[in-house]
Amino acid sequence: MQPGVDAYITPDRIARYLTAIADTPAPSTAATAMRAPVLQDLLRSDGALKDGQLVLDSNFRNTASTVLIAGDQSLPKPLWYFAHMDTISYLTRPFDGRRFPLVPFCYHLTINGTRQAQAYRYDLLNERYFVVDDGWIESELGNAFFRPKDQSTRLRPGDRVVPVTPCLPQEDGYWTGHFDNAGGVSALAVAAPLLAEAGVNALFAFPDEEEGPTGSGNQVMGRGGSRIIDQLPPPDLAIIADMQQAGMTLNTEEMTSEPQNSVRIGEGAVLSEFSSLARGAVTPPSLYALARHLIDLLPGLGTKVQESNNIYTSRSDDISVMLKTPNILLLGFPGINRHFDLASPQAALSDIVDLSKALVYAAMLQPVIRCLNDRGGHV
Repeated sequence: MQPGVDAYITPDRIARYLTAIADTPAPSTAATAMRAPVLQDLLRSDGALKDGQLVLDSNFRNTASTVLIAGDQSLPKPLWYFAHMDTISYLTRPFDGRRFPLVPFCYHLTINGTRQAQAYRYDLLNERYFVVDDGWIESELGNAFFRPKDQSTRLRPGDRVVPVTPCLPQEDGYWTGHFDNAGGVSALAVAAPLLAEAGVNALFAFPDEEEGPTGSGNQVMGRGGSRIIDQLPPPDLAIIADMQQAGMTLNTEEMTSEPQNSVRIGEGAVLSEFSSLARGAVTPPSLYALARHLIDLLPGLGTKVQESNNIYTSRSDDISVMLKTPNILLLGFPGINRHFDLASPQAALSDIVDLSKALVYAAMLQPVIRCLNDRGGHV
């Protein structure tokens, strides 16, 4: 299996998917309309959709979210993969004489500073989104505003503001780009054709509306994933792929006796036991032991996965999927400034390659779980 995985999941292919997806803005509630055609074009160019082994549905059961389906379309899927397609975005409020106050449709993590941004509007006549104006998101003590380049621009209800930055490699070997969650989408989209070709019966979900406003309850986010899982019977295993905040390198960390985030950019994909300090999914110990056994074997297959030390892993679509099954694995890729916290987001292309390969190999866990359940045990 490894030769086929290594031949198909290459840095060049991942970079092509990552750049195309990350450079396409995807505000929540509009992500499917804006990114699903890009994803479809990428898969078609690789011949992944031509033989019917893998089918793309850009409005799965009227949920306004995109899925890829491998295997018989009528059969339940014992294996789920989720990688949300939307990005952080902002709703607009009335012009205050200088700029537009914004309502974050996300966890707004830029306390102070300016970020490049674009404002989008839907053109009903031409059935497409277009850029109303470029400009900047200005954050002051956590309050967000949009300042357009053209001071005569007037935003209106229904417009969306999205922070933007080009997806490009940097001199230090890292990449910058809007990677949350273009990295997860790219890794999963590249892995899906290999799994379909291998005869794996799986659902690959790319929900809209994973992002949501700051709130104390899980219902403020993961809405798109909830709509998908509402249509389906429980799987044996669900795997959630998302960007996870990494710790800084040792030479930039303050010396402290407090434990530090052990996750590092460039050290491979990331396996986490639980999300949001157990407000999200918590992987059962038996399943986590299986996953740890798998990642111990993966270096022999040319794939690196680092284990989080549980300082913090963000919630994602696991908050929806855990309503259907406890058998959830959190497999992500590391990065910093995922919501433009202190600067533009950064990640390593090699980690997204490792994530894509790990997603393929993780499919081997599903029949093990099914076998244990059939024998009366529980994972």
